[in-house]
Amino acid sequence: MTLPSRTGGRTTVDGLVGDHDIKDVTDEEVQRFWADGWVTLPGLLSAGLAAELLARARTLMGPGGDQNELRAGFDFETAGSSQPFRQPSASDPVFEAVTRSAWLGRNAALLLGRDCAQRFFDDTLLVKLPMNHWPDRAQALGWHSDTNPTDRTWLSFWIALDAVGRDQGGVRYLSGSHKLGQLWRGGACVDLEQAYELAPRLRSCPMSDPVNLRAGDAIAHCSGVVHAADANTGTAPRWVHRVTYFPADAVYMGIPSRAISDRRIEPFDILDHDDFPVVYRPATAGDAPSALVPQVRRFHGA
Repeated sequence: MTLPSRTGGRTTVDGLVGDHDIKDVTDEEVQRFWADGWVTLPGLLSAGLAAELLARARTLMGPGGDQNELRAGFDFETAGSSQPFRQPSASDPVFEAVTRSAWLGRNAALLLGRDCAQRFFDDTLLVKLPMNHWPDRAQALGWHSDTNPTDRTWLSFWIALDAVGRDQGGVRYLSGSHKLGQLWRGGACVDLEQAYELAPRLRSCPMSDPVNLRAGDAIAHCSGVVHAADANTGTAPRWVHRVTYFPADAVYMGIPSRAISDRRIEPFDILDHDDFPVVYRPATAGDAPSALVPQVRRFHGA
């Protein structure tokens, strides 16, 4: 969980992922993330690691990303926007090693602005298939912010396992929208005009263009930034691995979430569960739960 030194040889996670396979975020990237709510991270994963993950993803989903059967009640419903495979980290040791990497957890902490312990929440392969091949798995995804059932901001890495062109269903962001607070229910997708009606100040947030990504490049975004994804009008699948982290002292606020309630975590508890492991802890951090928990419970009469 704590970071080994990058000097003096190659450190690996379970012998599968080397410490030089995941780069550190830079101060400039952190500043851009704070300003916009998202940032492009060129070469977050090494090209070799991205290629290994792509090969393993194809084993799980078929060479074209269209052969896995959706698992009812488990794989996310994506309203025709992609073919998902939830939690490849539970099925493949290299995906597990990446998602449990202390280096990736530390990057999440630095981007969120506090060098504190981070927990892994979930990961999903999101394969947006070509419109001319699978139109019901190639559609655009509407404007939304991510569901966040806790009192702390979460972060997702959107990692390209293969090259992603601008015509393959890249993500667009309304930069700076995370500063406007909760605008509507997290995860609820709307079209752009509806978004502007719900939150007129969004008109002041510049819309980004989709970014061309190479294998191993990533985009990091916080749970509050409003974003959407275009349809895949290209000729090849878009292979993306999304990984989500959150501060280890985050308190569950009781917002409906099967992933949390099924694990018997009560409102105003921290999400201390084996399925949400701490992947990174600063060397100076202790193991005490959040000091805010008693205060939150008193405030809510719990």
